[in-house]
Amino acid sequence: MNPIRNFDDVSDAVLLEEVKRRFDQKNSTLEEMAFLTKKLYVLNEKLKEHDSIKGEFLSLIKNVFNNPLSSLLNLSSMMRKNEDSPKTQKMKLLLDMELRKLDFQLNNIFTAAEIEAGEIANYWSEVDLRLIIEEVKEAFSYLIEEKELVFVSDINVDRLIVSDAKKLHTIFANLISNACEYSFPTNKVIISANVEDEMLCMSVSNVGDVIAKEFKKEIFSRFKKVGVHESKARTSVDGLGLGLSIVSGLVESLDGEVEYSSNEQATVFTIKMKLQDQEKAEALMSESANEFMFDDTQEMKEF
Repeated sequence: MNPIRNFDDVSDAVLLEEVKRRFDQKNSTLEEMAFLTKKLYVLNEKLKEHDSIKGEFLSLIKNVFNNPLSSLLNLSSMMRKNEDSPKTQKMKLLLDMELRKLDFQLNNIFTAAEIEAGEIANYWSEVDLRLIIEEVKEAFSYLIEEKELVFVSDINVDRLIVSDAKKLHTIFANLISNACEYSFPTNKVIISANVEDEMLCMSVSNVGDVIAKEFKKEIFSRFKKVGVHESKARTSVDGLGLGLSIVSGLVESLDGEVEYSSNEQATVFTIKMKLQDQEKAEALMSESANEFMFDDTQEMKEF
């Protein structure tokens, strides 16, 4: 073995050379870190720019589709109120149904994109929960009538709540759509809501296809269409597999959580949401907090 060298045995030249080597190595490391930091800064600025462009593009696309679609839905609603021949009336019903389907799917696409982009700020207002549920029920009346479902609302909330009306509408639209789609014909779809320990508790249940237990971890994932033990409830394969992931994302943004249970007796989706303070409401609406859709009672020319 070589004997351990004492510092006294090391010449000044060797020590200086070692100090210089380590100094150069440190400088090289610092320069590399500075280069990487600058590169990360540039990439971060590009990401910010891309996010800004993506947000503007999303907003533009929403306006391009939503404005004419809302007008068409309004026109369709007015047309249905006019008496006509049975054939024409049937065509108007079909037109209204397809427009509602398109409106629902587009809203899901835009909402999923907003969640992905982190653009889901809450717009608090006083909300009439019963009115939101009635609006959603009307939007899916074609599906309820087609399968002869019994729609039951058990809303034990005797006051307006502070929440985001549009988000609640989208949450219930997806849960009620799923419940109707997977229900066995002539069965019940039950919507319930009550307040427990300063928490708003809501549930949507139906009797139909049973969600397989092995899909519990995947059920709220995007683009996932979970397996069922039966198949006689569904009459179509419409949908993008976005609904439950949207429900999960929106409920989380409203300080809540969503769970489900499924067996032969019923499939139940349960939402527990923290009640928000009155001060959070951005505006108090005298008649309805969830009037974010066109009012179909406005005066229009007769068709």
